[in-house]
Amino acid sequence: MNQPYLFILNPNSGTSIGKRTEVLQNTISAFAKKHDSYAKILFTEERAHATALVKENLKTEDWKAIVAVGGDGTVNEVAQPLVGLETPIGIIPLGSGNGLARHLGLPLTLEAALKRLFEGKAITIDSARVNDIPFFCTAGMGFDAYVGHLFSQQNQRGLATYINVSFRSYWSYKPQTFRLNGVDTHAFSLSFANAGQFGNNAWVAPQANLQDGMLDVCTIKPFPKWYGTSLAYQLFTKQLKPSRFIDYQHLSGAVVETDVPPMIHYDGEPFQMNTTRIEIQINPASLHVIV
Repeated sequence: MNQPYLFILNPNSGTSIGKRTEVLQNTISAFAKKHDSYAKILFTEERAHATALVKENLKTEDWKAIVAVGGDGTVNEVAQPLVGLETPIGIIPLGSGNGLARHLGLPLTLEAALKRLFEGKAITIDSARVNDIPFFCTAGMGFDAYVGHLFSQQNQRGLATYINVSFRSYWSYKPQTFRLNGVDTHAFSLSFANAGQFGNNAWVAPQANLQDGMLDVCTIKPFPKWYGTSLAYQLFTKQLKPSRFIDYQHLSGAVVETDVPPMIHYDGEPFQMNTTRIEIQINPASLHVIV
């Protein structure tokens, strides 16, 4: 067994991982054995723990891959220490949204995802940063960050909860003013897309390319309430495109200035910034991932 894999499993991801950790462990171990490999499985206990576990174990073995078992938040934490290294990340997408995995076309069931992991190949993709925080899928501010913050406080995860929170937030949320690259912009939301979607096949930037060294910046301008249904339809049918309410820019970086420190999200994780100057920067060809 000359191919060791390190699996970082977040029992709080998605809707049921924590309820079936024994099944997950047994299935992972069986697949590894079948592919003449060894699986070391570790569990996260709190936010940022996955990053710490990767750092602690990175040099203990010549890992074939370090695998995130969970959602985009878990993927983010596992990937952070791997930026710029040769060791690839593997993804077993068992979270709520699985945006990066969906963009990459990875299977969303455990056994199919494990088969792809052990039989797939590594490609190189871009990553990005919002100030000093790495992200790999999307980051942004405005409505999406507001919803992400409220979603993180819910007891239940999953698409139904996300839709419910989004619908309730939609009626009370007020657009904000951002200064994007020196231009004042009144916006419902401001998104920086490395990958094309937030998760759950909500495609904010259908044209986004993980290997082009650029970010797709989507500004959704304030719109009449009746337009929300059309916007949601476009988002979930991969048809969002430039219009009188939607603007796209193709940039390698951006600076956003705000009057007060904004709430942001990075890969779905909400975060309250402590500064009014936000710098977003692409990091081309910086992460290896198995697809």
